[in-house]
Amino acid sequence: MASDDLLHGPEGGDALSGERKLAAILNSLSEAVITVGRDHRIASFNRAAERLVGIREGEALGKDCRGVLRASFGAAQHDCPMGELAEGGKPRVDVDGTLVRADGRIVPVSASWAFFESGSGEVHGFVISFRSFEEIERIAEERKSRFPFRDIVGKTPRIRRIFDLVEVVKDTDSTVLITGESGTGKGLFARAIHELSPRREKPFVKVNCAALTETLLESEMFGHVKGAFTGAVADKVGRFEAADGGTIFLDEIGEISPALQVKLLRVIQDREFERVGSSRTQGVDVRVIAATNRDLKEEMRTGRFREDLYYRLNVIPIAVPPLRDRREDIPPLVDHVLTGLRRRGLDRVRAISPEAMRCLMEYSWPGNVRELENVLERGAVCSRGPVLAVEDLAEEVREPCRSRPVAGTSAAGETPPATASGDPPGFEAASSRERDLLLRTLGEHRWNRGAAAAALGVDRTTLWRRMRRLGID
Repeated sequence: MASDDLLHGPEGGDALSGERKLAAILNSLSEAVITVGRDHRIASFNRAAERLVGIREGEALGKDCRGVLRASFGAAQHDCPMGELAEGGKPRVDVDGTLVRADGRIVPVSASWAFFESGSGEVHGFVISFRSFEEIERIAEERKSRFPFRDIVGKTPRIRRIFDLVEVVKDTDSTVLITGESGTGKGLFARAIHELSPRREKPFVKVNCAALTETLLESEMFGHVKGAFTGAVADKVGRFEAADGGTIFLDEIGEISPALQVKLLRVIQDREFERVGSSRTQGVDVRVIAATNRDLKEEMRTGRFREDLYYRLNVIPIAVPPLRDRREDIPPLVDHVLTGLRRRGLDRVRAISPEAMRCLMEYSWPGNVRELENVLERGAVCSRGPVLAVEDLAEEVREPCRSRPVAGTSAAGETPPATASGDPPGFEAASSRERDLLLRTLGEHRWNRGAAAAALGVDRTTLWRRMRRLGID
């Protein structure tokens, strides 16, 4: 089988129609996609590839890929994956590298490739796709500005699965039970579900079930009539009634009493209730989302939580992982929190040192994201310069880092004084130390950005952004 047959199909009108369909499919993709034959000649070159490489399709077709795709990937500095064929090359996914455009500009990219093989295993060519890190960052920023999950930062598989589940259940009225430790962001997911749902134009009403006594909580949920109890001097609309047509979020649902659980079960089952002190039944149209940091199965076993209520609530279960189980999300969370602090006027801190980031990565975070926000706010208030340093972090966060010296600091943890510049005091020296650390780490890992980012405790996009800011190619 020839490589042209593999890539273009047999001769005839059907083949031509197939080629047009394939071209239309490839041109609809946002990723640059290029197919190459066994002779290294480029067989297809989509529009995204034209934009990324900087040449037209007609200039690329039939050319040797090694002359057009001047790229390098990790430690293997092949100009294109065909260089790996003789070495038993394998398909790869999301390989960091660089690509030299036709105008000479070097573009950081993430590439994936796979090989065309015959039934006997003979390689006849390959397909390669590229994504520019600049484009990845642009799309991420665009999505942040209009995406309902914009306040929920996370890219780990467990968080992405929650995003996917929310997308699936958003159009239903099914009850959702969100579980997770205190400070993990359960309320953010509840609001995101509401904002994605058809009820988004109606009220989103939150009830903190742990904040009130049983009598007051019942009145808060269902309302009361005048004279229902001492102090009830007028009729009051309850939270369920206020949420009619929208969503009610019952936070800390594990704290309510068994007596109130019975009444809550009824309103979830029948969508009707009575105000405290009234015998008139009222209907209500709400979606119920509940959240708890308790183990409700254990609460059921001890008799503190009704089994029938649990199963009514647990139609769509969402378990939010603690921050210590998704440490890869800490660097983007730090960027997100510092950006929010700058909007509030705490704009002295413009970056965080690699040493401080390493401390944040190693801390266990019993208070989860809420604790991280508090630590960063304290650091932003107390920092003496534009770069958040280890000394600016809370004592309990610094402690795990004290057992070993940190690059760029003295034994006492002090940093050398800054040189004079137009930037705020300390910025120039801190940037120089950060640049030296990045260059040293990249060199140690043979300029493999994925490995260097892992060693620094940041994600690849954050590392690329820092490299660009510090002028590192």
